[in-house]
Amino acid sequence: MFAILGTKKLILGYVAAIASAILASLTHSISKPLLIDGTTGADIISPIVLAGIVYIVAGLFFTPLKKNDTIQSIGKKNIFLMVLIGVAEISAMIVSFSGIKETTAVNASIFINSEIVFSMMIAIIIFRERLQTKEVPPFLLIVLGAAIIPLVYDLYSHNMVFSSLVLGDMLIILGGFFFAAGNMIAKHVSDNVDVKRITQISSLSAGIFGIALSMGLQAPFDITLDQIPAILLIGVLDVGFAAMFFVIALKLIGSIKTILLFSTASVFGMIFAHLLLNEAITIFNVLSIGVVFLGLYWLRNKIAKSEETLTT
Repeated sequence: MFAILGTKKLILGYVAAIASAILASLTHSISKPLLIDGTTGADIISPIVLAGIVYIVAGLFFTPLKKNDTIQSIGKKNIFLMVLIGVAEISAMIVSFSGIKETTAVNASIFINSEIVFSMMIAIIIFRERLQTKEVPPFLLIVLGAAIIPLVYDLYSHNMVFSSLVLGDMLIILGGFFFAAGNMIAKHVSDNVDVKRITQISSLSAGIFGIALSMGLQAPFDITLDQIPAILLIGVLDVGFAAMFFVIALKLIGSIKTILLFSTASVFGMIFAHLLLNEAITIFNVLSIGVVFLGLYWLRNKIAKSEETLTT
């Protein structure tokens, strides 16, 4: 019986991680046409405004789905942490939306893997999780594929000039750091608070912060009716459910398996960018993702062997 329950838990965790990857990979391809005109290059919606609205949408959507627990029962510490998650998430989305205006959705899909790198770094620095000597080479391989290869290729393509494309790449990478920070806090809070409640409060906090920031900076709220379906799609699926499934996977199958499966978001992202935006996929894009997958597979094997050694 326990074996059956364990198998079901693993399957649910795998499904949640892959679902999170698919939904998260849609973000750049859906948001890019909302942010910038592909023909003229003119700005459409402010990244701050769009980020604030999609998080408000996510928070409102999850409000009726949450558990019927009171704010008092959650505790002040957990509420503070969930607000902190919201600040990290809105920061990530703002810089990511700013980055996607300058770079391609294909590039942005590759740089999703920077979130993996930062998650590992945060685990090492903040949570004191040790990276053994034999685990360093695969970790460096992940860094090589997730950031160094695509950045160097973009610099080379623009005659080693710090172009707007490279700036966009770096903003996407910075967004990966904020997303990783938010996810790590969410994993800690999920031990005490229902995942849907975490998504609701953190999303509403992110949305309120984003709208307040856009009002303070007097960013224009230029949104038309035909843009609303895409905004709702990003808010509910790409932001809300993607985050919820990711945290569920973390709880069911742990960090390493979740990160390994979530890395497939790069592949899904490239496919969506090609199908929805007609962006080209180069051999260097494929190489970058291949190097990341190789590093993750290598790292997973190293960790598995370490676990076997500890249990024998």
